[in-house]
Amino acid sequence: MNYYRACSGSREMRDLETDEEIERAIQYLVHSFESSGDNPKPVILHSTRVGMELYDRGYEQHIVVAGFLHDLLEDTAVTVAEIRSQFGDDVANIVEATSFDEAIDDYLERHLDIYERCFALGRPAVAVKAADLLDNSDYYHLGEDVDLKRNVLEKMAYFVEHSEPYIGDDALYRDLSEKYPVVKERVERSIEE
Repeated sequence: MNYYRACSGSREMRDLETDEEIERAIQYLVHSFESSGDNPKPVILHSTRVGMELYDRGYEQHIVVAGFLHDLLEDTAVTVAEIRSQFGDDVANIVEATSFDEAIDDYLERHLDIYERCFALGRPAVAVKAADLLDNSDYYHLGEDVDLKRNVLEKMAYFVEHSEPYIGDDALYRDLSEKYPVVKERVERSIEE
């Protein structure tokens, strides 16, 4: 069964089954954080914005679902096996690629590792990570540590430069690459203050 819904100023056909699966992912996200979430930041809100960014841009269901679930491995007791069991291989593989390796201590190295795993998996993981960065970059200037601020700029620049072969034709890539100079200026200004 299909129905129409307004999306980014245009009418777009949406599939009810897809929306039901996305709603199931949102319920799973909230339940997971209520059960075992350990991040003091508003991660449910962030994950919802990432998923909705992908949804509103018309990405495929498995990419959208992974967008909602992308922080579960880092911030809850949920495992890749549980995500695989609930949402399938495609979603689990994306969530795994977009999650950091706890064995890597260095901040920048840990994020570059994520990006390389996303690039290895391809467009779906790169799109989720791009939406994640697009949302998180609004907060980069708020960090208290100067080294962290420099690291977030370096990781964002690296991702923008290397993600073009995967999502360069997507509006998401354009928006992220256009946002980088704005974020850079904001972060550099905060370092000087």
